[in-house]
Amino acid sequence: MTFIILATLVWATITSGLTAYYYLEQVKYQEKFDEKQQLLSEITENYDTSTAKWNSLSGDYGALLGEYQWFAGENYSQFMSVYEKLLSELGGNFTAVLTEFPELNATYNNLSNEFQTLNEKSQVTKEEFGSLLDDFYKLFTALTAKELEGFLGKISVIEVSLRIDYGNQTIEWYNVSTHPGITLFDLTREKTVADYSYWPTMEPGHILITSINNYAEGYWLWYYWDEVKKDWIFGPVGCDAWILSNHGTYKWICST
Repeated sequence: MTFIILATLVWATITSGLTAYYYLEQVKYQEKFDEKQQLLSEITENYDTSTAKWNSLSGDYGALLGEYQWFAGENYSQFMSVYEKLLSELGGNFTAVLTEFPELNATYNNLSNEFQTLNEKSQVTKEEFGSLLDDFYKLFTALTAKELEGFLGKISVIEVSLRIDYGNQTIEWYNVSTHPGITLFDLTREKTVADYSYWPTMEPGHILITSINNYAEGYWLWYYWDEVKKDWIFGPVGCDAWILSNHGTYKWICST
């Protein structure tokens, strides 16, 4: 009888413990599920907001582009006030992205300066105004892409490796989990102290790295590892125009 009573007590204790355990696990699961749902809701809301901005600005840009293309005169200065408003709306809608990415902010400032210089002229040619429109659209698409990448990056990651070769037998490796859409320039700034120069007329990409971790004894060049060729391939564009691939391997090397 004593044995039966003890066995019953032990079973009751185990059962109660398991019930409490599974209850706590269920609570944790529900909390994580609720967090994911909230995150997805925020991402959806942000995505919808970004899409609305894109559609609105695209409509205004398309209207101006249409007037430009159908205009039969020689002086395009009459469109400058509309362009100024469009440029102002671009800066206002993407303030956060411009603050986060200095290279895009520099592009925006360069475009503003280009506009101001042209706006002081009494005669604006078709080619001059067309150049403004082209530069606006390039920046507009870049800003939108960066904003959307930031939203999507909250729920997905990629794995990349970054090698820093100082050219003096000193090599550093960074194995990084990061978000999709990040450029080599973004990653380099995240993991190192990188100085750079900005070249507005160079594209694709406008950035040249001048020093990494205060080391500037030569020229910094970048490469990516080609899995098919099993070799390092010289970077074909500016580092700010190269979007990293999942499981990609990249390197900076200081060449004297």
